[in-house]
Amino acid sequence: MSKDLLTTLEMLRPTDAVTTEFWPEKVQDAARTRIMATENNIGATKTPRRQVGALVLVAAICAAVVVGCAAATAMMPKPFTDMYSGWQTMPGTNGGIDPSTAERVGSIPGPDGSLFSVFVAHGEDGWRCVAPVFEPSADVDKIGPSKFTSLGHGCRSNDDLYGADSFGGGAGYEAGPHEATYDAGAGGAVRAELHTADGNIYPTILAEDRFYGWIPLSLTFPRPTLVGYAADGTVVGTR
Repeated sequence: MSKDLLTTLEMLRPTDAVTTEFWPEKVQDAARTRIMATENNIGATKTPRRQVGALVLVAAICAAVVVGCAAATAMMPKPFTDMYSGWQTMPGTNGGIDPSTAERVGSIPGPDGSLFSVFVAHGEDGWRCVAPVFEPSADVDKIGPSKFTSLGHGCRSNDDLYGADSFGGGAGYEAGPHEATYDAGAGGAVRAELHTADGNIYPTILAEDRFYGWIPLSLTFPRPTLVGYAADGTVVGTR
């Protein structure tokens, strides 16, 4: 047998008689027509199946990545959930309140470039827990802080107004090393400011029908005045 591959293939090629017997001319013509129609897009729309599959796969991967990233960024930092883990076993809350569901409802400037922020988590039957903190200003765009100073916290139900129905009602006060924090019932006020004796004005945060705020400890005497305002700017009360 010849070692020339072309010669060998030529020898293996079926004769015209064999080709005609097993592949008639009409069948050959029909096959050629189908091949040409597919190649030249005759009579049918050519669908880029492989490209569509690739796009679907890429979209699925992107969706998985986005969901994964969202889930990662939506997790409350462990130091926060550890600090308020007691909410989960709070008596009377019907299963407790999960601190990982807390949301930052407001922030105002705090001491030394920090922020004074208030976080609220809700549970069953109107129960909620509130936690004011000092946190780094860089954390304001995050779901919660990893490093913060807890300024106390409290949980109550809808039945426990704790003075929220009157302006300044149920006022609480806590002194730290250099700052004092407080909270007071909102009553009919939608905004409040703390006016100190030396003329400084400090804003507050309205959360769950109470105003929360802070001032430097050095300004707590003479006693400052909390002023509440209605939506139209009129004063509704002082404390």
